Amino acid sequence: MLATSKAYCKVRAIALAAALLAAAPIGLSAEAAPDSITVGKAVEAALANNLSVMSASTESRIKKRASDWSFNKFLPSVSASATYLHLNQAQSLLVPYPYSSNPVLPTVMAYPESANNVALGLTIQEVFSATYFGLMDQATIDYQRSAISKAQAERSITAATKKIFYQLIVQDQTIELTRARLDSAKERQRQAKVLFDLGQGTELNYDYATMDVENLTPGLRAMESGRAAALTAFQELLGYDSNPSMKLEGSLDDEAISVDNLPISEGDRFDVRLSRQNEKQLESALSIQRFAFLPNLVLQYKADPAINGPGETILGNKIDFWNTNNWVQSTGGISVTLSWDLSPLLPFSDIRKGKAEVEDRLALAREATAQAIRAARDDAANQLRSIKDSEDKIVSLTKVAEASKRAYELTDAAYKLGTGRILDLQDAEVAWQGARIQLLNERLNVASLAFDFEAKYQSMEISKQTAK
Repeated sequence: MLATSKAYCKVRAIALAAALLAAAPIGLSAEAAPDSITVGKAVEAALANNLSVMSASTESRIKKRASDWSFNKFLPSVSASATYLHLNQAQSLLVPYPYSSNPVLPTVMAYPESANNVALGLTIQEVFSATYFGLMDQATIDYQRSAISKAQAERSITAATKKIFYQLIVQDQTIELTRARLDSAKERQRQAKVLFDLGQGTELNYDYATMDVENLTPGLRAMESGRAAALTAFQELLGYDSNPSMKLEGSLDDEAISVDNLPISEGDRFDVRLSRQNEKQLESALSIQRFAFLPNLVLQYKADPAINGPGETILGNKIDFWNTNNWVQSTGGISVTLSWDLSPLLPFSDIRKGKAEVEDRLALAREATAQAIRAARDDAANQLRSIKDSEDKIVSLTKVAEASKRAYELTDAAYKLGTGRILDLQDAEVAWQGARIQLLNERLNVASLAFDFEAKYQSMEISKQTAK
């Protein structure tokens, strides 16, 4: 029983620490580990240094920025240009004469031919499309989804960190129990040797006592080695340098687990919330497909002033670059266009095909959400049942530990009086220690189940810190 419990504590802590180390930041400078740490400080350090949490936080910031700035789809597009053109063959530019007496057929004036030409351009265009509203909605949904993923990562790391912390605590307590048993075995070996030398004891009793010491010593060393490796992995997870002397402050008594009258909402579970976000995203995509059947309104302002022969002297007058009368526009103006793509209205068009595909995917997403809710209810019931069963088992194991302690005390008293055998005492001691280790592991199991249960919900709290 002792070997099984020892291997259970060692493997469980190291495996979970190693799994989380895969998500720890790589290449970041670690800080010195403190001499002592509480479970709350450990959670804070894990959240600050875990790569999956950092990645989820970064993604959430990116999505939030995209959501906050999604209105920029309604900003106009603006472009400007400036062109200098030197023609291979000079040409003349005809412009209306500003003092014409005939407004219908104004007099025109031809500039002398010039090979130099400067043209400026400015275009401002605003497009109003109903699809923009759908795109803005999708940006918001993307951000909400990333926020859920971030919270899920934080809750998962919190639960995992707590589990490793208390597994190390149980390892420490198991090691202390084993050390105490080894000390007792060594004392019995010493007493058996003294009695044997005095001729008052048998060599068999001395041999049994020696066997007990030799069996416990390598096992204790293995437990201490496993605990040191688990502590190092835990410190790396928290972003600390290795510190073998770091103490863990706390005990399983600090976690008050309560599942009585627990309000459970399937809508608070991360898997259900993500499934509903998937529904919303498909609904938004469907609205975009429907908006494709509507026309777009396009407003445009365009200016294209040009000047021919800037800086040259024409008819005794120098063509001044800064004189607006010397600039001429050919196509500049304001336009209002109603643009309507009618191809989506045609049978078998790609838009109609895309719309049908989104509708099918939306129906499937809604069914997936319904199944996720049903699975969440079953999972919650099973996990709460497991916690209750484990709590009932703790009550029984507590009675077993008390009974085995009394049995050990009676056997020890009989052995000291010379009426009991050393083998009976060793068996009673093994049973007592095994009962205490079993009780520790079962209490750890309750806490681990509670942490795992909480990690699946946004705001569920069934374990509360009672220590200051």
